[in-house]
Amino acid sequence: MFGVQIILFLDTVNSQKYTYRYNWIFIAVILWEIIFWGIYVFAVGSIGNSGKSTDAMMYKFPAAFNLTFLIAVIIGIYLFNIWRYNKATSKSNSRVLQSLLRPVSTMSSFLKYFFFRNAFVFLIIALAQPIYGKKKVSGTSESLELVVALDISNSMNTKDISKEASRLDISKRALIQLINNLHGEKIGIALFANNAFVQLPLTRDYAAAKLFIQDIESAMITSQGTNISEALEVSVDMFSKEKTTKGIILVTDGENHEVSPDEILKKIKTEKVQLSVLGIGTKKGGLIPKNPHRPELGYKTNAVGKTIVSKMNPKFIQSIATKGGGHANISSNEFPNLSGLLTQINRMKRTKIDNLEFDIKEERYQIPLLISIFFWLAYVLWSKQYVGVLDRIVRR
Repeated sequence: MFGVQIILFLDTVNSQKYTYRYNWIFIAVILWEIIFWGIYVFAVGSIGNSGKSTDAMMYKFPAAFNLTFLIAVIIGIYLFNIWRYNKATSKSNSRVLQSLLRPVSTMSSFLKYFFFRNAFVFLIIALAQPIYGKKKVSGTSESLELVVALDISNSMNTKDISKEASRLDISKRALIQLINNLHGEKIGIALFANNAFVQLPLTRDYAAAKLFIQDIESAMITSQGTNISEALEVSVDMFSKEKTTKGIILVTDGENHEVSPDEILKKIKTEKVQLSVLGIGTKKGGLIPKNPHRPELGYKTNAVGKTIVSKMNPKFIQSIATKGGGHANISSNEFPNLSGLLTQINRMKRTKIDNLEFDIKEERYQIPLLISIFFWLAYVLWSKQYVGVLDRIVRR
């Protein structure tokens, strides 16, 4: 009887190396989760309480942390497999175990789980893309300052395009359409006839700009004519000193120009101000009303009493654009097609200003990603089905 008990005791002792210490593994797994997340919460909290709101740890994709629920699944599968293996092994005696199974190592099993689990968790943190601190980077700017110089001379009251709308009405309609297609650009308005003045300084308040445009009339300037030179000079002076792309849209019928604008056009080209000219009217032309609000008063006449016919001057308009290094768009339509003009504005925006510096939030995903890769390599080197180098070194 005593001999049988000794044999059973020896069988029990010998069988220990063929089973895992489940209680030890269970405690180690739970303890590591408590330690890991405790350190993580403390570290993130310490950053958030550093006294500077800009130093708080943030995440670009915080929803990635929803994947952490898979850690519970990994733990459950690992502990269940250990328990199932021990249960199956406990039913066999030592001789059967020695002939069918190899000895197991509790520490080796836990470390393999430890490496895999940490690689997975740090990968989740990397996917969330933590952001902390700021860094300076050089960049470019695509901002645009746009000044519209609108001709409000008497010839713009001519209704040669439409019997219902004058050239000025159509120009105002086109400008409102233009503003509706802007996205963040600053816009200013200058009005001119024989002289010029600023109606609206540069602004991003598009609603205000449209209200100003609706109130424009040729009566705002009593000295009549079409002084392109002064209109461009006033427009250039409206720009700020900031390093941004600058553009001028000149809207005119090209009628009755007073002074040659060659000098200011040369300056515009030298200073790389983008110029677009929008010509409004027809080559056939039309009569100029004495009062656009009272057509019964008749039309303007010259010194000998002959009725004046105002015609758009496309050659002059093209000449202005060419000398200023810009583009000309001619419209004889009641609803001008601004696609060409809008394309030119987009090209203006792509004229980038270099040598600018910006403060941007710095992404820190590289650190958890490197840690994840480190633990994954350790897992691969430990696992027998892959390499098992570390496992063999430890066993020696």
